[in-house]
Amino acid sequence: MHGNSTIWNRQLPVNDTWYPNTHTKAFDNFAIGAIRRYRYEFAKKNTFTIKSLTQGLRENGIIPAGTSESSVWRLLHNMGFCYKTTQRKMYVKKETLDIVCWRISTLRALNEYRKEGRKVVYIDETWFTTRMHPRSEWVDATQSMTSATYSRQVPPGEGERFVLVAAGTGDGFIEESFLCFPTKNKTGDYHGEMNADLFVRWLTSQLLPSLPEPAVLVLDNAPYHNQLSENSLCPNSSTIKADITKWLTCRQIPFPPNATRPELLQISKQNRPLPVYNIDNVIRSWGHEVVRLPSAHPELNAIEQVLGFMKKRVRSSLQRFTRADLQTRIGEAKVSTTMKVKCGTVK
Repeated sequence: MHGNSTIWNRQLPVNDTWYPNTHTKAFDNFAIGAIRRYRYEFAKKNTFTIKSLTQGLRENGIIPAGTSESSVWRLLHNMGFCYKTTQRKMYVKKETLDIVCWRISTLRALNEYRKEGRKVVYIDETWFTTRMHPRSEWVDATQSMTSATYSRQVPPGEGERFVLVAAGTGDGFIEESFLCFPTKNKTGDYHGEMNADLFVRWLTSQLLPSLPEPAVLVLDNAPYHNQLSENSLCPNSSTIKADITKWLTCRQIPFPPNATRPELLQISKQNRPLPVYNIDNVIRSWGHEVVRLPSAHPELNAIEQVLGFMKKRVRSSLQRFTRADLQTRIGEAKVSTTMKVKCGTVK
């Protein structure tokens, strides 16, 4: 922006946008962009009105001093803005201090392990269905939506669902770790089809035996990854008083003889042991280390992007929408994805 320069008096380029109903002199795309950026910045701090926005645009030399509020209103309307009821709740999750520190320690740990020459293995789970198809595609709008020529025909329903468990490194998927199995449920979260026992069986029978050298396994916070060991369990709000007393006594934690249940529960929480997970014990018994990602940070798990690319390819390549067709497309997507990971072209 050029301060008080007369950007509104510049000659309007032929291909630039012109808003004929603004009752102001011509605004080219440069001026329109400046107005839009100012509105975004202004709205971050204030709930603007046409009056306050007009005044701010004038003071910053973005519009002529004589531009009326009605002209600004018409200009905003033609730019695509409208006055309506908005959703004022903020759905962006703010990180708490412990999550920030967790994220920092995770990145530091991964960096140190890489310096030691350890291979980093990322683990994740996802799902596929026999009715997968692109969410958006080119259609013939001149035809009825029920017409066979309107778009590609996809059978109704969700079809059969499969859960995929896999692990990968910078060289692509670990071949022996690839597990894809059909589920019983067709609705709900696919995590319901997984449990700690199934995950441990996959870990000990497929993944860990295929890692010849000590590696670092990266886990997210799926429920079946977080089963606490017996020594890490702590009384909770549903624990009866006798069990709380027993828990404190076994750990030689002092408590008043006449303490009530809420007081005993408070003492238990103050002496809660550090969490130790069964999965971590299994992995370390095989000579590997574990790095746990903080909650709601899928971007730190590299395999998330790889599986996303794989699902996109399967969506666009399914033809017969059968179990055999899906399994074939998954196999093709696995090979293609591994090649792209090696080339560094997965997006």
